[in-house]
Amino acid sequence: MVLLTSLSASAQEFDSELQLSNDEVVYWYRICPALQGMEDHAMTDFNGMTPLAVYYSKVFILPTETEEFHSQWKLTAGEEGKIVITNRATGQQINSASVNLGILYPGDYSSSINVTDLTMQATPGFTITSLGDYAFKIESVEDDGVNRCLALAEEGDEALVYPESGESTSVIGWKFFPVEIDTGIGSMRNGNQVIRVNGKRISVSGCSQWQLFNAQGEEMPRTVPLSTGVYMVKTSQKTVKVLIP
Repeated sequence: MVLLTSLSASAQEFDSELQLSNDEVVYWYRICPALQGMEDHAMTDFNGMTPLAVYYSKVFILPTETEEFHSQWKLTAGEEGKIVITNRATGQQINSASVNLGILYPGDYSSSINVTDLTMQATPGFTITSLGDYAFKIESVEDDGVNRCLALAEEGDEALVYPESGESTSVIGWKFFPVEIDTGIGSMRNGNQVIRVNGKRISVSGCSQWQLFNAQGEEMPRTVPLSTGVYMVKTSQKTVKVLIP
């Protein structure tokens, strides 16, 4: 099983290409390791997925389907410019402070490493910074004053060593794949308009008339696969920016 753990990092500014959710628009992302070959694995809140999973409050990296709500997260504004990451299925937030589990049973020293857990209480949030190539690092300064970064680690492994350079495909890299955008949150009487991203295609439900534009303002066909980049989806309610990684 794969978990998230923490390691040292340096703070930078949040990259504006990722979209924050608010009362009018909610963006749901799959957050996947930037390591090659891990595109079908995503951060997952395991709680409730099986009867035994109620005992787990940690972030797992699991191979899941795009439609799995336990592997979908929204980003909202936290304290002092930080970003809060909340799960769609459970409403739990990723805790911005790692937790030392302690020794679970005599002779078990592997469980004493710091791991990332989930919480229903408000958390200050993270700083999310671009590493290039649509990958990001997710970091926070904890109570002990140490700035740590979420990273991919095997359960029971020794603490990771922070890479000398922040490559986009290193263990600290994450890619945010948009899967659904609900643009009808603030206009329920008009019905929800939901934008879905499936691979390289964009579709819109709850709206028969909508337009798709590229970053240069050129209208694009709605039925063909799209190249990596930023697109604008214009509906009767609003215009929304969508990133295709």
